[in-house]
Amino acid sequence: MSVSPRSSASFPLFKALFAAGAYFLCTAIALQLTRFDGGVAIVWLAGAVLFSLLSITPRRRWWPLLLACLPAGIASIGLFGFGGWLTLPLAVIGVAEAWSAAWLMKRVHPRFGRFESVTEALRFIVVVGLLVPAVSALAGAVCAHLAKGIPYGSAWRDWFTAHALGFVVFSPPLLLALRGQIGGWLRSVRRPQALEATGLLGAVTLCAAITFGQDVVPLVVLPIVPMVAATFRLGRFGAVASVVILLTVGLGCSLAGLGPTMLLHATMTLRLEVLQIYFASVVVILLPLAGELEARQHLLRQVRAADALHRLIIERTSDVMMRLGADGTIRYVSPAALREWGYRPEDLVSRCAYDIVLAADLPAVVEARHRTLENSEQTISVEYRLIRKDGTAVWVESHMCGAPGADGQPNGTISIIRDTTRRRMAMDELERQAMTDPLTGLANRRAFDSALETAVTSHRGGCLALFDLDHFKLINDRYGHATGDRVLTLFAAVLHGTTAHDESAGHVVARLGGEEFAVLFRGASLDQARLLCERVRLRLAASESRSLTGEVVSVTVSVGLAPLVPGETAEQILRDADAALYRAKDGGRNRLTIAA
Repeated sequence: MSVSPRSSASFPLFKALFAAGAYFLCTAIALQLTRFDGGVAIVWLAGAVLFSLLSITPRRRWWPLLLACLPAGIASIGLFGFGGWLTLPLAVIGVAEAWSAAWLMKRVHPRFGRFESVTEALRFIVVVGLLVPAVSALAGAVCAHLAKGIPYGSAWRDWFTAHALGFVVFSPPLLLALRGQIGGWLRSVRRPQALEATGLLGAVTLCAAITFGQDVVPLVVLPIVPMVAATFRLGRFGAVASVVILLTVGLGCSLAGLGPTMLLHATMTLRLEVLQIYFASVVVILLPLAGELEARQHLLRQVRAADALHRLIIERTSDVMMRLGADGTIRYVSPAALREWGYRPEDLVSRCAYDIVLAADLPAVVEARHRTLENSEQTISVEYRLIRKDGTAVWVESHMCGAPGADGQPNGTISIIRDTTRRRMAMDELERQAMTDPLTGLANRRAFDSALETAVTSHRGGCLALFDLDHFKLINDRYGHATGDRVLTLFAAVLHGTTAHDESAGHVVARLGGEEFAVLFRGASLDQARLLCERVRLRLAASESRSLTGEVVSVTVSVGLAPLVPGETAEQILRDADAALYRAKDGGRNRLTIAA
């Protein structure tokens, strides 16, 4: 709802007038009813009223409230208090006390006024209930001593007691009411809770009436029981409503000459001070309790929201979430295990997680869990193969972190496990493509160089053969590159087919580039390699390829063969085979030459 400029401007004025009226009324009542023998007022509600109004008002708008309450205090003190020249200083002290209490609370607790935690309640009691009244009593006691000759110590005690208890007892109900917390609770309450609230607060009223409606038996503990119950069941509203009921019944009966304080053989001043100490004790008990309950309710709401989100994520995600004990026993597994692996969660719980890990990958998984348990702050990832219920193995990636126990130390691990089989297959395919010649399907130069380097360093022996198609440039020039590609494909088939029978030895067949090919005969003797190379040469010479126009294309190949000599590097062996190849070409082509 929009607020017109006129109504917006008139609101601070209305609030200031309301504050002045409430401050005058509370001051007048306290001075009229609770000043005994012309001394200091024993009950002081005015400070709590101004403090509460300041606490809910932005600091930039405090001055209208303070300037409105100051003349109200002067008028009330002049009419019903000490009067005379001390009227102004007493009024200033009262207004300054409420201002300093509100200012300090904004400094020590910026969100003050909701009593949502024990910390807030304790800070309020220390600052507003002890520190500020103790300081203001120093000046107030001087005025009382000068006005009536009251001993300074007694004046300080009465002032401090009245103002401290007034702040502690009356401020919380006023603050929560002014902030709309009580009204909000009443508007949102449902019928069953309303009936429960009526019963609990009725019990508080009854116990308060029994306690303060007679002066025979001191039943001061009796109202506390339903008040605590109301706080537990109704929260801050229950605490505040109980305090208001107790204040209304207890103060009214005590001023009428009834209640447990009448059993004290003391002055009315002392009786009201004891009564306020009782009220303050109840507030000190209920406020932190209500704050702690509110904090726990807030935490519970957060936990429930997080739990709902957690369940939604677990039920919808394809990732499997698993919790393991320190010994690797599965304590929990999410429902996704059935969709992804074929296992029902109950089939896996209490089993050892290592049972479904492929044996070859088990050391990596154990080592990753060991590192996780040693450093619970770090998230460790490991990729391994997992055995599905149907016996097939899938690649998964597990991100795990430590699960802290009651002592804060990890007593297990929590894992999020994702199927990476498709990614792994894609990576393998990319790696295969990176190592494969796209035209012939043979290994490319990169794969061959890696294989040759491995063969040399392994010292298993073998031979290296280099093949170069004779007059291949002329074939390209005469018949075109498409026919040249057919020739290359034909030779690749002959080369691979001739060495395929000895594939168990791990021979590597590669196209190095253009019309140049190579075969790495792992573990083969020079005679074995020479025999295979001759078969390749003869089979190619006997083979025919055709151009796109159907013409027969004959092609031959020259071969250079070199043994893998211990102590020589891959570059040296490659140079030896290349030199042998050139000798074969110089010798007339279509022949094999062995390196010297």
